[in-house]
Amino acid sequence: MNAHIIIFTLALAGVAESLYLFYQRKKKRPPVCVIGGDCALVWESPYSRTFGVGNEVLGIIFYATVAVLEYSIIWGPYDPLLVLGETVLLSGGLIMSCYFLYVQWRLIRSWCFWCTLSVYLVWGMVWVWIIL
Repeated sequence: MNAHIIIFTLALAGVAESLYLFYQRKKKRPPVCVIGGDCALVWESPYSRTFGVGNEVLGIIFYATVAVLEYSIIWGPYDPLLVLGETVLLSGGLIMSCYFLYVQWRLIRSWCFWCTLSVYLVWGMVWVWIIL
């Protein structure tokens, strides 16, 4: 049960981060790069969209879905389909976060604090899911 609360909390942090990035995109300005890197370069690259959708929108959908799923697991009756959904969702998030890290490292050759933070949030959720 504690693992699900931790994953739920990390998912809420991901929602907040993605909403900040969505707000910045709506204002047509790059996010403030808190630590080093060049967020604007990553932000303006063609890789900032997946299938024509801004990665921040996909982040909101992903993190909100994880949060709702974890909430349902924590406070709802046990349902093996929810656990299966958690497995599929976190596995997909892990694959995509590794891809986005690769894109920053090898293709764009620049680091965005917010993108890297998102990778660590997903990796943290997966680590908690596996270990606890």
